[in-house]
Formats: sequence, C-alpha cells, structure tokens
Amino acid sequence: MNDKSQPGTEKMPESPLSDPSDQFHFEDSIFEYIVQKVPVSLYIMSQTNFIYVNDCLCEMLDYPEEDFLSGKLGLTDIIHPEDLPKVRKRFFHLSKGTTQKARYRVRVIKRDGSLLHAEINSTTSSLDGKQVFLGSVSDITEEVLANDRLKDSEERFNSLFYENPDAIFSFDLEGNFIDVNPGSLKLSGYSHQELMEMAFMPMIIPEHLDKALYYFAESLKGNTNRYEIDLYGKNGELINLEVTNFPMQQAGQITGVYGIGKDVTSRNEHKKLLEEMAFFDHLTKLPNRKLFEDRLEQALKLSYESNTAPAVLFLNMDRFKYINDLLGYEHGDLFLKQTSQRMVECVAESATVGRFAGDEFAVLLPDTTTESAIECAKRLNSTLAEPIEVMGQQLSLTASIGIACADDSNGNLIKQAEAAMLYTKKHSKNSFSLFSHELNKEIADKLTIERELKSAIRNDEFLIHYQPIMDLAAGKISAMEALIRWNHPELGMVPPDRFIPVSEESGQIIAIGKWVLYTACSQTKQWQQQGYAPFRICVNISTIQLQHPNFVQLVKGILEETGLEAKWLELEVTESILLEDTETLKESLLSLKALGISMSIDDFGTGFTSLNYLRQFSFDRVKIDRSFVQDINQDLSGKAITSTIIALAHKLGMEVVAEGIEDSVQLSYLVNELCNEGQGYYFCRPKSADQHDLLIMDK
Repeated sequence: MNDKSQPGTEKMPESPLSDPSDQFHFEDSIFEYIVQKVPVSLYIMSQTNFIYVNDCLCEMLDYPEEDFLSGKLGLTDIIHPEDLPKVRKRFFHLSKGTTQKARYRVRVIKRDGSLLHAEINSTTSSLDGKQVFLGSVSDITEEVLANDRLKDSEERFNSLFYENPDAIFSFDLEGNFIDVNPGSLKLSGYSHQELMEMAFMPMIIPEHLDKALYYFAESLKGNTNRYEIDLYGKNGELINLEVTNFPMQQAGQITGVYGIGKDVTSRNEHKKLLEEMAFFDHLTKLPNRKLFEDRLEQALKLSYESNTAPAVLFLNMDRFKYINDLLGYEHGDLFLKQTSQRMVECVAESATVGRFAGDEFAVLLPDTTTESAIECAKRLNSTLAEPIEVMGQQLSLTASIGIACADDSNGNLIKQAEAAMLYTKKHSKNSFSLFSHELNKEIADKLTIERELKSAIRNDEFLIHYQPIMDLAAGKISAMEALIRWNHPELGMVPPDRFIPVSEESGQIIAIGKWVLYTACSQTKQWQQQGYAPFRICVNISTIQLQHPNFVQLVKGILEETGLEAKWLELEVTESILLEDTETLKESLLSLKALGISMSIDDFGTGFTSLNYLRQFSFDRVKIDRSFVQDINQDLSGKAITSTIIALAHKLGMEVVAEGIEDSVQLSYLVNELCNEGQGYYFCRPKSADQHDLLIMDK
C-alpha cells in the first residue's frame, strides 16, 4: 500500500493491452492508483476491523497502515468516546439493511491525541461473500470551527443586543427606527411596534434637536461620535441620554446608523449634587469658600478691564459657640440658616454671600467704593443684631466684620478682610474694621514668625527658663514652671505671646510642645539624679495639644524615655481651654490623671464658666491670675475675689497657687488666707536651669 509499490504514471502503458489477463491487471493497477492518490480518506471494514485504508486516511490520522490492518487500531481508539454510540448506531442500521447509506459527523482522535472534526459517508457491500462497510472520511475541522465562531458571534451579538440594559437601536438613512432592543423599550416606554413606526426626531426636546441631527448626519458620513441630549419618554418624563452613533455598512455602502443610548439622568443628578457639595455650603446653601474665591477672582479680572473696585467683608458671629453649648447644635444650625438669609436680603443682588466654616461668612461686593462697603457693614451689623426666634426662643448675637477693598497692593482680599475682622473681634465686637497697611504689617509679621518657627527646633533656637513655685507655709520650693523662650539669631528674644498663638494657628505647637515637655522632664530627672529634693515640673499645654489623638500616649512615652515618675509632672491648662469641647477634653484629662500626672488650671478667674468646670473636672490645683494678686495692695475687688477663690478651691479639695507675687504685703495676705503655693518676682525670676541654685532656694 506504499507509494513505492504503486505503479507510476511513467510505467503505465500508452495503449490498451490485447491480453485479457493483462487487461485485468492493468485496470486493477489503475483503480489502486486512483484510490491511493485521490485526496479523500477511504476505508473498508469487516465488522469492527479495518481491512483496507488508503494513504490519505493514514496521513490524516498520522497512523501507519499496519496499525489499521493488524487490528491494533479499532473504533474505540480513533473515535471520541462521546461519539461512539452514534457510529455504532449507524453500523447497526447499515448491517440490518434498514438504511443503505449513512452520513454523520464525529470527532476523531489523531495519533498525537489531538482532535479533528470529520464527516463520514458510509455504505455496505459484500466482499468474498461477507458484508463489509466502506466509506470516506472528510476533515471538516475548519468548517466546524468557523460555524462555532459564527455561532459564538451570533450569541454574543444577541447577548449584547437583547440582554444589554442600555438602549441599542438602528436607523435607516431618514432616521426611522429599523430595530430596537428591549433596553430601548424600557428606556422610552414605547412598544416595539410603536418605535418601528417612528423616527427619532419627535422624541428629542426642541433645544437639542439640531445637535441630534448634526451628529446623525456625521454618522452617515462615516464618523463615530458621542454626545448627550435630552428626550421625552412616552409618559412625558425628561431623560438625559448619552448617545454613541456609528455608521451601518453593507457591502461597503453606508445604509443607516447604529446607536447606543445610556440613561445618564441619575448620573447627571448625582453630578449636580456633587457640584453643589463642592461649591455650596450644605447647611445654608450659600456659596462655599471655593466658589466664593472663584467669583472674587472673576471680579478682580473684570476690575482690571473696567476700572471697578471689588471689596470683601469677612464676618464672624460673636459668642456663637454658646448657642451650641447651651441650646445644642440643632438651635445653632437653625440660627445660622436664618442669619444667612438675613445677610442675603441685606446686600445688593450683585453681591455674593458665602459661608466658609462654622459661623464665618463673607460678602463679595464686585463693584463698590470704600464708603459703600462701610455702609454695607453698618447695615449688616444692625440687621444681624436683631433677635432671631429659633424653636420658640429669642436669640440675639452680634457680628464682628472686617473690610478689605481692592487697591494697587493686589493683596489677598479674603485674608485682609479676615485680619480686619480679628482686629474687630479683639477690640470692639459688633462693629467693623477697615483693613489698613498697619494691619498688613501685622500679617507680614505673623507670616515671618510662622516661617521662622519651622526651623527653630532644628536650629536649636528654643530654650527653657524655669521659675520656682514656693510652698508658702514651709518657705521651700515645691515646683518649677517651665517657660519656653525663643532666641532667634536675627529677631532676637521673641516673647511667647508673639509666637505661641502663631504656632497654634499653624499647627506647629505639636512639635514645639513635644520639645518643651521632653526637655522639662529630662531636666527635672537630671536635678533628681544630682541629689536635689524632688519637686513637680509644671508644663503649660494648649488646646491643640490636648485635642491631639496621640497626646496621652506622647506624654506616657516621654515619661518612660526620660525616666521621670508621673507624680512629678504637672500639666497646666488655661481656663478658656475647657470651653472648646467638654467631652473630648474630659476624656483626655481623665486619661492623663490615670497615669498619675497632676493637673492645674492656669489664669483662674478670667474665664466665663469657672464654677461649672470646677464641678466637672478633678483638678489638683488652681492658679490665681496675677491681675487679682496685684489688686491686694490697692484693696480692690480683686482682693475679695482672691479670698473667694482660695476658699472655694479648698472646699472642692484643690490646692491654690498665686501668680505674680511681687512684695511682702501680697505674700502676707496670701499666707493669712491659707494660699498653698505662690510664684513671682518676689521669690525668683524665670532663669535657665544652670542659673538656679537649688540648695539656697530649698533652705
């Protein structure tokens, strides 16, 4: 059955043979040659065994002829197991004569284990008196795979078209609907039949019809495009639609337009809401700082072109915090909403009223004069001072206002107006101040301090002076107060009241406070190691520090690192600090007390709700403000207040420290009133650690 055993064309006779036997052999050779060379795989089987295969079948399955004819290969070896029942069924019907021919498709296993799809055409015959099965095998793998790909493509198309939640549709050249998917029906509210009788134009709102027609025409030119339009559904509901159009082509010709429509109504509503959140205050619905700044920028640009002069008024409600503290945030929010409405009604229609944060507002007058801006501030002061009824209660607050008018300096009007407002709040509430160059100098000073503070710790410019606190009964040192000093190489010795507020505003107080606390604890431990009798070290802390989430852990870590026992550390807070956030501060103070640290109130008597907070917090000491101690010599009211504070503190189980003792008269009075401790120039001025002689002071 090999090629070499087959007759070649060159050996074939050129004319018919005269001998009948030679003629038979000649015809047999011709048949054998054709069977072997024809590009069709052929076989003959007796029962389930191959008795003949041609070369084409051997090559197709990559098996030698001997494997077929020797019985080594059977149907179970070359037919996929799932297709064997189909083959056996065909053989059965052929053998029983119930069918003369069989045509079917199966998967065939090649020698290397790979599969090919084959179509088998088979029939029966007799050979040497026995029934045999003969047929052809055609490799139809490419056809099957192509059909599978086509089927997959159709399934994907149907899935994309019919299952897609977006609207998918097609138009003819006139814009009439040709086909629509269920998503189109759901979106529009129309039935399939209704849409098939419509064009898209009547659905588009009039304002967007030109846009829709333009992009439809562009698609007919072969261009793909995406755009948004609004249309009406069948029920009259307005729908925001994002449309993608692309040309429909058949045989190289554009015959219409395909379209995909996504309902973006909710997305656009959400986008609008986000824009409102980004540019408008959620409570008052006024422009927020971002939008206000944008409008100010536009007003300034316009002023350069038309010689107009914008102005900014910065407002802060005086004592607004007490509404929230006493009545609750619900009252506070309602008050702010009514206040904002009053402000809008009080200014011109061209003005912008914005809310920045809390009780901070700003007014932009896009084209005004200094005189007009002042008149506007006066109206606002007068209007906002009138009582407002909130949930059945009459509430009346005033506003501090700062005014900044555009001039040749091109400064930041908002910052300038805010600086003027702070000046008003400090010196004359319920009034207004006009920004001046003197105020500008103060701002520049502040910025310089803020900038230089950033490198002060790194450059080792801070130092601590210590002032003793004396036990008045024993006449011995009982504590030291750590007081920070800043020795700037160019600015000289900068007073704490000049840089501490700036450090609090800029947040640098956290790093500075950590340095003070560590240095003071370290120095106190050093004094103890030198053999001096131990005493408390008192360190002032600010609101910013106490509200920091890691402050308690920071203090604990510094005590562990320096080796100082907690009982020798005392933290001082000003009375005003307690007005910030009672619950938060209470938790921090209790956590610090739990470490064994003592707590004291500094500048006691200068706040607004002293008795209330003395009742809530377990302080160890109160420090009487120096202003009351100074009154002792003049026999003024401060003298009586001092006695009252001492008596009250003792009844609440607290000790008392008097600040600012400068002479023996003050000292004698305080001793007679049973004041526990005192400090001041009478005993010792604040000095660096190496300048204190603790042995002399403790005698």
